[in-house]
Amino acid sequence: MGRFDDATVLVTGGSSGIGAATVRAFVADGAHVVAAGRSAERLAAAAMSCTAPERVTPVVADLSLRGGGRRVVADALARLGHLDVVVNNAGVAIDAAVLETTDDVWRSTLAVNLDAAFEVAQEAARHMVERGRGAIVNVASIDALVPEAPLLAYNVSKAGLVSLTRTFALELGHLGVRVNAVAPGETLTAMTEDDLADPSFRRSYLAGVPAHRPADPDEIAAPILFLASDEASYVNGATLVVDGGTIAGSWYYPSQRPEPPEVSA
Repeated sequence: MGRFDDATVLVTGGSSGIGAATVRAFVADGAHVVAAGRSAERLAAAAMSCTAPERVTPVVADLSLRGGGRRVVADALARLGHLDVVVNNAGVAIDAAVLETTDDVWRSTLAVNLDAAFEVAQEAARHMVERGRGAIVNVASIDALVPEAPLLAYNVSKAGLVSLTRTFALELGHLGVRVNAVAPGETLTAMTEDDLADPSFRRSYLAGVPAHRPADPDEIAAPILFLASDEASYVNGATLVVDGGTIAGSWYYPSQRPEPPEVSA
């Protein structure tokens, strides 16, 4: 028996990285999943990587478009009948410093990372409130808590997502809907693989991570499933940091900080 036997789940950004790992984990735990993403090919590949591909329904969706979040929830409901869990994972990151962030970078980042997340969460919550139960998990970032430069729009969008999580939780908890977030640290995904493939960058960045390695997407999916499960029945409005200790603190004397092992090219 799985924790999510016959549960219905929507995962946005479900075609790769954390999203694809989350889809695999839910399916392995018994759920039926709508995986939303921009590429039909990548969605199909993600579905085929699951233990039961027949329990995955791929949905091509562009969450950068206004109303895209509401449409993907409506599509998921049409296909699954109801939703027990929603995971807001879709996101983009564009390097741009404060004085170099253009209107287009600002708007396109917030359109996906915050506007679409709001639309998905609100539309799903309306349905869940009618049923008297449901769980929403938003994928934020440690950059919401400790900003990283040069990522102005990304930092702000993820900080907004944390606030959205708390506000939804505050207003919906008594109606049976729990809303939580995870804040991953550096994770090995398509968004980060090029940087992490550079031995110099990898060593420099991971020197600040006590675990001395990036997370595997499966290590982020597991906390997402926990927050969505009945095991977290009294967890609401929380942001669970999953970062290998990155933002736990810093060494007063950098010379005493343990260094990660050398990585060959």
